[in-house]
Amino acid sequence: MRSSTEVYAEVAERCHAYDKKERKDCFCNVAGDTKSCLNCRHFADDEHCRLDLYDPIVEKL
Repeated sequence: MRSSTEVYAEVAERCHAYDKKERKDCFCNVAGDTKSCLNCRHFADDEHCRLDLYDPIVEKL
């Protein structure tokens, strides 16, 4: 189940392993990018954390 954008951002803020994806093929507004699971290297395309850190962080929100 997909979480809300706000929850992904809150989890990323609290995650010690957050690692922003580099998008070298994109001319993007870097200043507008927010910290979120959606732009973390450890977040898979099928919307799960490869390090299994998402659920423990969400439980503490």
